Parts: sequence; structure tokens; C-alpha cells
Amino acid sequence: MRSEEKRLRTFRQWPESSPVSATDLAKAGFFFLGPGDRVQCFCCGGILRSWEAEDQPMREHQKFFPTCKFICGEDVGNQQMLPFLEILDYVDGQILSLLQRMDVEEANVLQMGFDHSLVMSLVQSRHLLSGTCYLSVSELVLDLLQVDGEESSSAEEREPPLSTEEQLRRLQEERMCKVCMDKDVSIVFVPCGHLVVCAECAPSLRRCPICRAVIRGSVRTFMS
Repeated sequence: MRSEEKRLRTFRQWPESSPVSATDLAKAGFFFLGPGDRVQCFCCGGILRSWEAEDQPMREHQKFFPTCKFICGEDVGNQQMLPFLEILDYVDGQILSLLQRMDVEEANVLQMGFDHSLVMSLVQSRHLLSGTCYLSVSELVLDLLQVDGEESSSAEEREPPLSTEEQLRRLQEERMCKVCMDKDVSIVFVPCGHLVVCAECAPSLRRCPICRAVIRGSVRTFMS
């Protein structure tokens, strides 16, 4: 998806009612992901939706994913569209968007509301211990959630230990989608950072069911 022409081809089913043009989105590094008006950056993997009339794709991209190398002007192999290609009809490129899934930089989680010092501490520890960096937002988010869980457990050490059955019940409840109450949670909302719904329920929501914040993007996580 480094080619702007290929990104534009994915917008064949772009909603006609959308106030944002497919051409502007492709120029800003996005390809159509669907359903609705969900788009994803070819470089950082960030997902945005719920576009409004005053939104400018490039500006919104920078606002929610400021560490994206494409937005920062770094050479990521982006291929701009030749002027004469912009007048071509969009062709069916939906399959291309499904095949594209890019790793994202760990600093993007700062847009989800996680503590800055905790994020930096985990990133530095990872580098010092293994000499590697986080390859995806999902990987870092899971570590952050684990640290939060450990801190919560430390605060509750003085309480009577729970039975195995109660621990299992609470674990299942925490991992359960708060909308369908069936599948495991797997979607982190941007910018609030709540992990409360499954991949099937997330596209139908416009506001976070926990804090009611407007959902502007999302990141897929994988529970191990």
C-alpha cells in the first residue's frame, strides 16, 4: 500500500455521503478498510472513522498518530500518484486492504491515555533487556494492561484470597465483550484507550460504552 494509486483503488465502496474525499484520504496515507468509513494508514497501521465535514485527513492523521513516519515526512517508500491517474475510475481493491496489515510504533499508545512515564519505562526496559523494540501497538498495550493488573493485585493483597471458581469467573468477566457478552474483548479504542468490546461489536459503536468518548480510531489486540 505504499502506492497512492493502489490506496485509492480500495475506495470503490467508499460511502457517497462521506464529507471527506477518497483522494484526500489516499494522499494522507490511508486505504479503505470498512465497514462504514473506517480507513487505515499503510505506514503506522492507525485506524480512523466517523469523519466530519471539517476534517482534513492529513491533519487528523497527524493529530491521532503523531509518530507515524509517513506523517513525519520520513522516507517510507510512499509512491505519489501521477496527476493523470487521479481521473481514473476506482477499481475493486477491497481485497488489497484486507491483505495489508502494518506494524505500528509503540509511542502511538500515548494517544490512548496510558501514563507517559509507564510507556517510556516499558520501552526502555525492553530495549535494555533484549536489545529490541516493540513491533506493534498490540504488543505494548498487552504489557501495559499486565502491569496495571499487577499493580491492582498488589493493592488487593490484604484482602481474603478468592476461590478458584471466583477467580475464573472474574477473569472470564474481564475478558468478555461488554456489548454482546459472548466473545472476548480485542479492540482498544482511540483516544480513550478502553479495551471492552470484541472485533464484531466494535464497528457498530460510535462512542465508548465505558466513558462515552467519541471513537476516532481503534487498534486490534491479541490476548495470549
